[in-house]
Amino acid sequence: MKKYSSLRKKLLRVLVPPLLILILLVSSILFRFAIVEQRDAFDNALYDSAYSIYQLLQKSEDSIEKLSLPKNEKQFILNDQSDVIFYNVADVHGKIINGETDEGLTPLLNTQTATPSFRYGVVKKLKVRIVSTLVNIEKNGTTLPVYIQVAETLNKREALASHVLIDIIVPQLLLLLCTLGIIWFGVERGLQPLFDLQTAVSKRSSLDLSEIDMPDVPTEVMILVNSVNTLMRKLESVLNAQNRFIADAAHQLRTPLAGAQAQLELALQETDPEQHPMMLARVSASMERLSHTISQLLSLARNQQDASHSVVLHQVNLNQIAQEVTTDMVPTAIKKGIDLGLEAFESSATVLGDKKRLKEMLYNLLDNALLYTPEGGKVTVNVQREAGEIVLSVEDSGPGIPIEEREKVFERFHRIIGSGQEGSGLGLAIVMEIVQLHHANIEISDDPTKKGLNIQVSFTEARS
Repeated sequence: MKKYSSLRKKLLRVLVPPLLILILLVSSILFRFAIVEQRDAFDNALYDSAYSIYQLLQKSEDSIEKLSLPKNEKQFILNDQSDVIFYNVADVHGKIINGETDEGLTPLLNTQTATPSFRYGVVKKLKVRIVSTLVNIEKNGTTLPVYIQVAETLNKREALASHVLIDIIVPQLLLLLCTLGIIWFGVERGLQPLFDLQTAVSKRSSLDLSEIDMPDVPTEVMILVNSVNTLMRKLESVLNAQNRFIADAAHQLRTPLAGAQAQLELALQETDPEQHPMMLARVSASMERLSHTISQLLSLARNQQDASHSVVLHQVNLNQIAQEVTTDMVPTAIKKGIDLGLEAFESSATVLGDKKRLKEMLYNLLDNALLYTPEGGKVTVNVQREAGEIVLSVEDSGPGIPIEEREKVFERFHRIIGSGQEGSGLGLAIVMEIVQLHHANIEISDDPTKKGLNIQVSFTEARS
């Protein structure tokens, strides 16, 4: 069994990953800004320590060659509960005058200016942040340029960075959870009309094909609702067609079947063998009429308007169709003593149509004309071009159709009273269905100067 993917999961897969990426990106940017601000704050404090050393050296009573810091002030500057602080003072040649002599605090000669510089380094195997500044010490009219460098380990910085990271991540996680909740609620709320549609369809009985009424759904869901309603209408049309066909079949088959059964019962009861051929001939005639009626019922079911979606139109030649069908009907015409003819122009009469259905249409027109035309009469099939249309007509010399009956003859099972013929009343109904499937026009006319009827079917000519 095929496993279908969930629309809810698809929506969450589309929405959640970008949200996670966005939150990670925002958190990274915030953390970066916070670390830069924190570094600048600690760097300023580190420079303040270097400047304090400069002020103490400037006030010191030591000679310029033996600069040193008072013990108490030195302890105050270098004392820190979290970090270890180192310092040294060196001349412009790099000679250490006072303080730490570790290699990591060697001044960067010839690169310093009065503007302090900051760098990371290692002093006594400890990672430190170093500030270095070039200042002038003045003693007794003598000026000595010296480098003052102060280094501090990174404990406070790293601890604060961890706190900042937590302070950023925790709110972002809470924001993520809240946003996921809102997204989940929004997805559920957005999909609710689909669930409502599912409920509306599943609760219906198999016989309820009425349209689904959901006026307050979003446009996107309304498209689906309209599609379902369209399908409902098509199903209803198909079921109605099936029901009509069953009713038509029951109506039409009852009489010939009853007649055949009665003839067979009489034949079984008849003791005179000479009467059997006549009775069997009646049964055969009933079976022939029954077969003809069944063929017409099937044709009607196949060509009713509900089948329009199954019709594929191609370019067909009406001249060829008229010739084929007329040729097939010649034996019937000869049997009834009717003159059957064909008049068609030489060039191709091309229309868009279903060849099989068009032949069926002409067959029913000719069958109807031959049925009602008396012996010695005339039936003519004509194909001609008129004002951009191809007109197929069947003209007969029969009794014609009264004007008041002409609208009704295309209805199913309609028979003209007093016609003297036993038709099924389906032939012209089939013709009308095929005409409508081809978007053609049909017209019944007659000539007042003579008996008969002329049925014309007009098609739009197909341009190659």
